[in-house]
Amino acid sequence: MAPPSPGPFPPADFASRELPIEEIPSGARLIRIHRSDRGPLFFGSTGGNRFDDPAKIYGVCYLATTLEGAFAETCLRSVGARFVALTFLEARSFSEIEVSAPLRLVSLHGPGLAQIGATGAVTSGPHAVAQQWSQAIHDHPTVPDGIAYRSNHDNGEICVALFEHVGDHLAPSDPQPMTTNRTRLAKLLARYKVGLG
Repeated sequence: MAPPSPGPFPPADFASRELPIEEIPSGARLIRIHRSDRGPLFFGSTGGNRFDDPAKIYGVCYLATTLEGAFAETCLRSVGARFVALTFLEARSFSEIEVSAPLRLVSLHGPGLAQIGATGAVTSGPHAVAQQWSQAIHDHPTVPDGIAYRSNHDNGEICVALFEHVGDHLAPSDPQPMTTNRTRLAKLLARYKVGLG
């Protein structure tokens, strides 16, 4: 039996399809966990992350709508691990990012998937597949600002991948070290039943 093929990839008529758009209003706050020795905003183009540009031309910044979602995506990448390294957390901070203009995101979750010919595999399968979707969405004639998708490590949380053309519409707050507030950190660890290693 042949192994299942990767995909699905964007359909041939994707550029002519109406996109399922959800809006993040001006004044909303997103959360980003990042290395403490770097700024809160970073639009990467290495091709190493899920919705990076496969051609490495435009940058993508990854955030979440809650601290829990950001923690799941950033700190729980070792699937099945029962501990998060204290040194990893000590080197990271989180920042609230205020949205200064409405953002139009393509819904890669819920009914939005079927509307554009996608499945949940796009947000949980191979990065090569997700990157094809990122490029198709980025290049769509309606020029969306990014993608909204369910966290791969906590599918009750919504994450966002923003394209770099929205950089001027994001205002980061002062970073807060992850380990400064031990009560907050303990709640995050308890939520996911992980300890410090």
